[in-house]
Amino acid sequence: MPGHVLAQEGGESPPAAPAPAPPPSDAPVDADREVREGEVTDIRIEGNRRVESEAIRRVLRTQVGTVFDPARTPEDLRAVWALGYFSDVQLLVQRLPSGGVTYVVRVQERPSIRAVKLAGNDELSQDDLKESIEVKALTILDLDAVRRTQKKIQEKYIDKGYFLAEVGHKIVPVEGGQVDVVFNIDENSKVMVKDIIFLGAEKVPASRLKEVMLTKEGGYLSFITGEGTYREEVFQRDLAVIQATYYDEGFINVRVDKPSVSLSPDKRYIYITLKVTEGERYDIGKIGFSGDLVVPEAELSRLMTSSTGQHFSRTQLGQDIQSVTDVYYDRGYAYANINPITNINADARTVDLTFEVQKGPQVTIERIEVVGNSKTRDKVIRRELRVYEGELFNGTGMRRSKERVTALGFFESVEVTQKPGSRDDTIAIQVEVKEKATGTFQVGLGFSNVENFIFTAQVSQNNFLGWGQSVSASAQISSLRSLVQLSYFDPYFLDTRYLLSADFFRVEADYGNNSFIRQSTGGNLSLGYQVLEDLLVNVGYSQEHVSVAASPSLGGVLLANRFLSGVTSSARLSVTYDKRNNRLFPSKGFIHYGSVEYAPSFLGGSFLFARYTAYSRLYFPLPLGAVFKTNATIGYIQPLDTNRPLPISELYYLGGINSLRGYFLRSISPNLSAPSSSSPDAVISRIDVGGNKQLILNLELEFPVFEKAGIRGVVFYDAGNAYASNERFFQDKQDKIPLGLFQSVGFGFRWFSPVGPLRFEWGIPLTRRADDQPILFEFTIGNFF
Repeated sequence: MPGHVLAQEGGESPPAAPAPAPPPSDAPVDADREVREGEVTDIRIEGNRRVESEAIRRVLRTQVGTVFDPARTPEDLRAVWALGYFSDVQLLVQRLPSGGVTYVVRVQERPSIRAVKLAGNDELSQDDLKESIEVKALTILDLDAVRRTQKKIQEKYIDKGYFLAEVGHKIVPVEGGQVDVVFNIDENSKVMVKDIIFLGAEKVPASRLKEVMLTKEGGYLSFITGEGTYREEVFQRDLAVIQATYYDEGFINVRVDKPSVSLSPDKRYIYITLKVTEGERYDIGKIGFSGDLVVPEAELSRLMTSSTGQHFSRTQLGQDIQSVTDVYYDRGYAYANINPITNINADARTVDLTFEVQKGPQVTIERIEVVGNSKTRDKVIRRELRVYEGELFNGTGMRRSKERVTALGFFESVEVTQKPGSRDDTIAIQVEVKEKATGTFQVGLGFSNVENFIFTAQVSQNNFLGWGQSVSASAQISSLRSLVQLSYFDPYFLDTRYLLSADFFRVEADYGNNSFIRQSTGGNLSLGYQVLEDLLVNVGYSQEHVSVAASPSLGGVLLANRFLSGVTSSARLSVTYDKRNNRLFPSKGFIHYGSVEYAPSFLGGSFLFARYTAYSRLYFPLPLGAVFKTNATIGYIQPLDTNRPLPISELYYLGGINSLRGYFLRSISPNLSAPSSSSPDAVISRIDVGGNKQLILNLELEFPVFEKAGIRGVVFYDAGNAYASNERFFQDKQDKIPLGLFQSVGFGFRWFSPVGPLRFEWGIPLTRRADDQPILFEFTIGNFF
């Protein structure tokens, strides 16, 4: 019986011809039973080479043993086509002498992709475009994926400023029934925003409007800064921000017309013209409150940033709404609705504000759910929360909870949200975190003109076994120092509010040719307590065995009484007030620290002294991801026994990438002249002997350069000095420098790499001595402050 085409797609019907005898079916009909008229006795798959026949049979509605129903063939056709492997599908029926039916599925497979190629991409490499390419080699050709990839490549070029780039594709057949997918790219020239012109911007200057825009006019450094690139979605955001800027200046009727964007004749530049109709400026008239007031109006009025007679500002209005909302949130009204009603007086050009309050029900927290923490234990997160099950909802507690969990540094993101509880008067809190790697293994090798080579290795885990504890082992070796250190820190010792930390170390440091070599072995143990929120008091004990030897170049120096060896056994009390938004990479907040270290004779040490240390570090977030940071450090050490002078190894030496950049490591210090031996013709050398006081000031502006790669730039100013016992702060009797401070400026970049933060910095000493270089490059691993 001739074959019959029931349905097909993508090809012509084959000519009618006697069908070959069907092969045995995977599920043959029992030969001994009588076949019903029209019963499907076999399903035969033809034309498939890579796709298994069973995969096709599995999606068919028509199955062996059922009576053939032509109405099901469209569903079969769609199901086979939906597999995505075929360019042509035909369904045929062959009627058998027994009255049964053989169902034939004839397919033509799409070719597989041998390779995906780019042509014409001179400015962007394959690595630049790899995230845009959906099409993969050794997969079945999918034309929809090809078209999506084509669009994504074009969007990538537009994102990089190639506004006129054109992207096409070509399918090239190759041997073996495969194809190459080739994306042909015509990059054209990069288009740069040459000029942004504002028409009608009189009361708010164009310069102010350009400052708030992300779209910038290009310049000579555009190839570094990326300024001058035109992106449509960014420009649409700019239009909204321009309007918001006018709203904040009181121009409530401002209108920004559709911009005019034109290309230069050579198609290299874009000119943007924006027409603004400013309208009149409005001031704030009366401010009032209505509705469900839970506190007196006077108390709410004190929270307002807006005031009568001031220019209307939508940003300040939003802050005022949030301030009133916080009052209700902190009293358990989680569903409070604050609706600002504005009454515009066009004649007087004023806006009266009435904050209408609907407080809603007072709710308690039914449960707190923590999600997303596959490694970190629940209690590590919960102990940072400032909202609690069974208590009234608290908006400030919600905000502080997010800040504290974020400050742990264990998570890429932290979201604290609320949802309805099981009753109208309850609410559920969800803390959703996205974990990030907290363990690091670092091996580094660097070079500098001070320490020659620097080898560092560190294994650390800031969230050990998910318990929130920190452990680390580190080693550092250079031509001037070697360090081996083991550290442990538990912020909630035995699940209490006490903090426990312990350090064990072995250090050897060479303080220079005309100085000494210091070796020490010891450890610290301290116990802290959170007295108040973010206020930590620490008590600790340190013991250090110190060996000091004059450098070989000094020979029989007559200052041998300063190079003392012995044991330091001291107790320490410190206070820390930490309000940073992130303990590892802060960008906002501050930390203040003060400590007293006391080493009396009854603790069994041979070095008797008291050391006072304090520092204050401030962090100010700026627009465009920049951060301004300040660090001020002061230190003072005094002997407890006048018959036992302070050993030279306990005094202060400044200079280097972690104190005053631009000066050699430990090169800033009071010094004395002394002969290298008792011989009358001995060479007189100047020896750094350390100061008993130190002062350091560091100012930094850190800004993103390539944010996605973790690269940030920095410019800085440093000032400081180490003062002798006969000098006061801001006094330098030896060098007679202004204010008694060595000063430097410089620049550099930081790479927050997978193995830790790397710092590359160039310091320029402003208070330059004969031995100082005009510019000093230094490299190190780790944060500064």
